[in-house]
Amino acid sequence: MSPPRPESRHAAFTLVELLTVAALVALLAGIAVGALRGGKGRAAQARARSELAALTNALEEFKRHYGDYPQLGDFASIGNLTPANTTGGPGTGTSQAKLFNCLTGVFGPRGFTAADRVNGPSLLDVGRFVVNPAQLAATFQVPVVPGAGQAPVKTEQNAGLLDPWGRYYVYYYKSARAPGNWQAPAYVLYSAGPPLPPPLATTTPAPIATNTGLPVAVSANTAGYLFATPL
Repeated sequence: MSPPRPESRHAAFTLVELLTVAALVALLAGIAVGALRGGKGRAAQARARSELAALTNALEEFKRHYGDYPQLGDFASIGNLTPANTTGGPGTGTSQAKLFNCLTGVFGPRGFTAADRVNGPSLLDVGRFVVNPAQLAATFQVPVVPGAGQAPVKTEQNAGLLDPWGRYYVYYYKSARAPGNWQAPAYVLYSAGPPLPPPLATTTPAPIATNTGLPVAVSANTAGYLFATPL
């Protein structure tokens, strides 16, 4: 007669153990997602600082070539820094578009009408930036002769530069019509940083008095701005 076979015993998880494991998995997932978001945020900030440095270098080259920075104080920054689409551009009457055209050789530092266009050097490596519109016009960087006996000029573009969060960079400097009002030592250039949660997300106020360049009090809306140079 063969000996009795031992009963097989299967260990079973209790409800408490299952809940504990689920809680640990959720905690680890939350940590991983937070680390991923934090890593993306740091990468975006690093890229924004690199692009601001490139814009600073381009502006210094512009000043060496023309004697001053673009005097765009008569042109307002676009109201909504986040474009509604990637095909329209900010509008040629905005400081974003005028800055783009200055740094790509369309305008000098003081005149910004069609009659003021030049065939200047492009001081900006456009390929390293995100540009809106994503597809620049076929006339970009192609000199044309506006009339008989006139020198070639470049065609103005409705385009602006976007930061890593898809928002236009912002530039302020003196007005060509009233340069004496500007009291800051140089221009003000910045990224508004990542969009804030509501209700702060509704506005991106200027961190300066736009006619003088002098800083205003820091607010919750402006605390995350990234500046090319300290105010």
